[in-house]
Parts: sequence; C-alpha cells; structure tokens
Amino acid sequence: MTDQPDAPKSTLARRTFDKATNVAVGLAGVAGEAAKTMVDVAGGTARAVVEAAGDATATVVEVAGERARTALELTSSGASMVAHLAEGGARVSAQIASGTARIAAQIAQETALQMAQTYLGKSTLTLALPENLINKHLREMAKDYSYIDYVTVDCGKDRLTVALDGHHERWVYTVTLQFDVLECKVSQEEKFLLLRLVDEGLDVQMREANLLSNFAIRQVAKRGFKVANKLPVYAPMTQLLERFPGLSQEGPRLWRVALHESHMIDLLNNRSWMVDKLMSLSDLSVLPGLSILKDSREMLIRLVNQFEIRSMRVLPGRLEVLIGINTD
Repeated sequence: MTDQPDAPKSTLARRTFDKATNVAVGLAGVAGEAAKTMVDVAGGTARAVVEAAGDATATVVEVAGERARTALELTSSGASMVAHLAEGGARVSAQIASGTARIAAQIAQETALQMAQTYLGKSTLTLALPENLINKHLREMAKDYSYIDYVTVDCGKDRLTVALDGHHERWVYTVTLQFDVLECKVSQEEKFLLLRLVDEGLDVQMREANLLSNFAIRQVAKRGFKVANKLPVYAPMTQLLERFPGLSQEGPRLWRVALHESHMIDLLNNRSWMVDKLMSLSDLSVLPGLSILKDSREMLIRLVNQFEIRSMRVLPGRLEVLIGINTD
C-alpha cells in the first residue's frame, strides 16, 4: 500500500523527460536547419561575391588588354608611318642630291668642253700616233696584196724605214727601203707626204735550198738590186712602188704619198686613237678642261670629233700630229 503513491511521480518524471527530449530534438533540428541555411546562404553569397569579383576582374583585364592592344597598334602604326616617312624623305633627299650632283657634273663638263674648244680654236695640241698603230693599219692594207706577207715601218727623225716581206713561187724575199721625209702637208686642199728614197736593200732566199746556195743567191741579189736601182732606167724598185695606190714618182728617187689615195688618211681620221691618247695623258695641263673631260669618254668624243689635223712630223717611234679646231 505504501508503494502506490510513488508510481505517478515516476510517470510524470518520464513524461517530463520525454517532453524535454522532444523539445531539445526539435530545437536541435531547427538549429541545424538554421545553421545549414546560414551556411548555404553564406556559401552562395561567397560564390556570388567571387563570381562577381571574377567577372569584374575579367572585364577589367579585357578592357585593359583592349586598350593596351589599341595603344600598341596605334604606337606601331605611328612608328611605321614615321619610319615610312623618314625612309621616303631620305630617298627623296638622296634623289635630289643625286640629281643636283649630276646637273653640277654636266655643267662642269660643258664648261670644260667650251674651255678646250676655245683653246684649240686659237692654239694647237700635239698628239703622238705610235708606230705600232701605223704598222697595224698597214698590215691590214697589205692583205689586199698576195705577194706581201708582212710589213714593218720604223719611224726615225724625219725618216721612215719600210721592210716588206713577200714571196714569189719558191723565192722568199725582204725588201728594205729608207726614205727621208721632206714634207708633210695636211690641209683642206692637200694631204700628202714627200719622200726621198735614200737606200734600198734586197734579201732573197730559195726555199729548200742548202745554206751555201742561199748564201750565194743572197750576195748576188743584193749587189744586183743596188746596181739595177741606180741605173737611169725603169728600175725594179720603181716597178714595186708604183703598184701601191697613192704612190707616184715626182722625180729621181722622189716619191709622193697621197694620203687619201693610200688610205693612210683613214688612220689619221680614226678618232678612237685620239680619245685613247687624251685619256692616257699624264700632263693634263696641256689642254684646259682636260682634267674634267677625261672622266667622260662621251665628252672627249664630242671634242675629238671637231679636231682638224694642221700638220705632221715623223719622229723616233711615232708620228706627231698637230691638232686644232676650226672656229669659223
């Protein structure tokens, strides 16, 4: 009987404990949901902030990149334009400088040409025609004569020595002639040389003959040739010389060489050797303006084409030609 009052107390305590437990669980659930919600909200907010920050940063970077690229392109274009303008300006300046130098050079050459023309209109210039050019010209002419194999001219002081090598059948010979130059006439009316034959010689041999036979032949021919040419008759030397165009006998042992008919005038009128001679002169003071003209072959040709031969003289190793310009 004494235990019955305790039973309700135990039941009440349990009920109270259960209610408290349920409340605690409820509160815990609410708190957990609240905490979860707060976490979710915080995470979303953080993500939004990060995303916003990222977008803003990307936008800033993109804008900065575009501006930098635009600035770089503008800078590059400006530099390219400046370089192009500078290059064009340099090219134009170079062209102007080149054109100015060319005009100045042309003016200097024209002035030098006038100086040379004026000088040669009042004075003369001596040019040397070397004997090697004379020989070259004569050997070309000798090709027209089958009986002449070779020709050589030696120039001395007012003297010409001519050697003619030829052949006839089995005979091989060399005729040597020495002339004194009495007169050189070169003018608009006459162009000739007056020569006196002062000596002649003949050296002849027979092909395939022995040395003793050829020695005898040479001695007989040499003496006979000299004797024959001194006789007042139609001498062998006269017969030989009269076969060449432009040569005519003026008197006993006197010969006239018409330069036009002998084609020697072709050599004298060949302007290329005159140009070469002017360009090779070491003393440029012999002709005013030559120091400038010699730099242009074209200008020298213009000058040389006006040359006139006033006179000539035979000197050792050369034929001296006196040059002038007719200003009338």
